[in-house]
Amino acid sequence: MKKVFLTLLILIILGYWFGPQPEAPKLLTEPNWKNIPDSALAISHFVDSVEAQNKNIKPNNQARVIFADSAHPKKTKVVFLYVHGFSASQMEGDPVHRNVAKAFGANLVLARVAGHGEQTSDHIFEKTSADDMYQSVENYYALAKKLGEEVVVLGTSFGGAMSVFLAKNHPEMKALILYGPCIKIADPAAVVLDKPWGLQLARLILKGENRDIPSKNPLHQQYWSLHYRLEGPVAMQNFLSHTMTKEVFNGVKVPLYLTYYYKDEQHQDDVVSVKAMREMFPEIGTADSLKKEEAFPLSGYHVMTSPILGKHVEIVTQKSIEYLENTVKLKRI
Repeated sequence: MKKVFLTLLILIILGYWFGPQPEAPKLLTEPNWKNIPDSALAISHFVDSVEAQNKNIKPNNQARVIFADSAHPKKTKVVFLYVHGFSASQMEGDPVHRNVAKAFGANLVLARVAGHGEQTSDHIFEKTSADDMYQSVENYYALAKKLGEEVVVLGTSFGGAMSVFLAKNHPEMKALILYGPCIKIADPAAVVLDKPWGLQLARLILKGENRDIPSKNPLHQQYWSLHYRLEGPVAMQNFLSHTMTKEVFNGVKVPLYLTYYYKDEQHQDDVVSVKAMREMFPEIGTADSLKKEEAFPLSGYHVMTSPILGKHVEIVTQKSIEYLENTVKLKRI
């Protein structure tokens, strides 16, 4: 009887560990866009042409370049790159990204993370991997470097997590501002998503292959994907599992400003983990004089940078500008 029980236990363990799960991402640290032009206007046209090839992008969800002087497109001293979060689009950071870039007379690159900003269907994120998403960030960073002498990256939510890894791989980055970065998903059960049988378990719990997020307003519906395949969260967790580590945090040396919504234990970000952000901050390798952590109790929600979902975004803009001016020593126009 004991032998039978032991055999069954071994089979169960083997069945679990050899069950289906995503492969560890390769996370290449260079762009696969090999033909980015050199002139500012040509770069903008390049982005437009890349986006035009995807006929499924929703209106105003596309990536783009916003020039400091649209009448005279040219390279600026500083360029800002904005990286949005999971299931979102460039509007997640609007108007904070535009107003911060404007304060410094800088060009602005609005990335569209791979698989995002597309028309609603039952197949959103079905084939999008962690590598696909991070590769798109590397591509837009390479593009931004041609539009300014120095690159400041602004990242929200999962875009913030990818930007942390980007900063570790690119120490020449001028500065990094994180708005509620997804160092860890708030729901503790999310860590099983990229483990054996994680996708299958999620399908069982949600009784289907897709997840549906209730729309808060028409603009939420327009600029976020609220119906998507569960392969998407699996890919996100796969990235987090392999990158949000002490080794990566220690390797980040660039000036860094960490912000998040937190008022008290009952009123805080419930989408991503504030505790994980706070634990990350002292592990960041940046000199203490160049890094700052700040809670924003009035934001009221995970999304701090857009009035579509958050509150008092003007305070976030003001504090971002102050950090860049006083700590990073950027010159306002």
